[in-house]
Amino acid sequence: MNVTLILNPRSGKRKALSVLSVARGLAGELGHRLTERVIEGPGHGTELARAAVLEGAERVICVGGDGTLNAVAAGLVGTPVGLGIVAMGSGNGYARSLQLPLKPEAALRRAFTGTPAIMDVCHLNDRLFLGTAGIGFDARVAWEFDRSEARGMWNYMRIILKDILGAKPMRVVVKANNETTEHDVLMLVFCNTREFGNGAIISPGSLPDDGLAELQIVSKPSFLPLLKAFYDVYTNRADRSRYVRTILTREAQVHQAGSLAHLDGEPAVIGNEVRFRLEPKRLWVVR
Repeated sequence: MNVTLILNPRSGKRKALSVLSVARGLAGELGHRLTERVIEGPGHGTELARAAVLEGAERVICVGGDGTLNAVAAGLVGTPVGLGIVAMGSGNGYARSLQLPLKPEAALRRAFTGTPAIMDVCHLNDRLFLGTAGIGFDARVAWEFDRSEARGMWNYMRIILKDILGAKPMRVVVKANNETTEHDVLMLVFCNTREFGNGAIISPGSLPDDGLAELQIVSKPSFLPLLKAFYDVYTNRADRSRYVRTILTREAQVHQAGSLAHLDGEPAVIGNEVRFRLEPKRLWVVR
């Protein structure tokens, strides 16, 4: 099998390059032809994935975080080429939602030997994402985390705890399933998968292959219920919270008072008008 490995050298606290020797060994053991490509900047992962398809790759393995994964996936959508995942980011929400191995060697072996399954993909305006995208508080946290020198779960939690009490609800107008509603939200998240990453499960019922997304509209509780809400998110109970309203849909148009968003934890400035949409069965992912 012709396999192209696309790697982000900045992922995994710059440890992603260390997987190359393991990948070479596995390719030799399994009798695969391995081509290695290194991402050099924004958008390059998509270019490399498209080139791999044209060069006859039968499988593309992405080594990096969720942002890298989205970029590589954008080059494979609509093709028969399977996408293997070696998650080396800060949250790894998509890999965790698919219950893929997180240790690099085990993840590489699964990426080489697993069976592709057809998955849904999503878009925020014109940008592709695989897991979750949102606006409001989680977008602001993603923005601060991206600009922080420290990485990892504890720094992410530090930013949340620093900002959460002073976070003000944001007014949004939501159009989904031919119904228009208005809400004051802490955040609004369009979910193809169940978790942000690191065990934070915002949408327990989300499946990446069921043809539907869960639009999670989250209001802000007062202090003590807020602690309970955090407990619910980290114990797979967010769908039971009275502060979360779920709309099942394939598309939603949202007007927000702010301008920030995140796509699988990657921050973006998108303006006031937001369109989320799901495309069913568009990407082959190795499981």
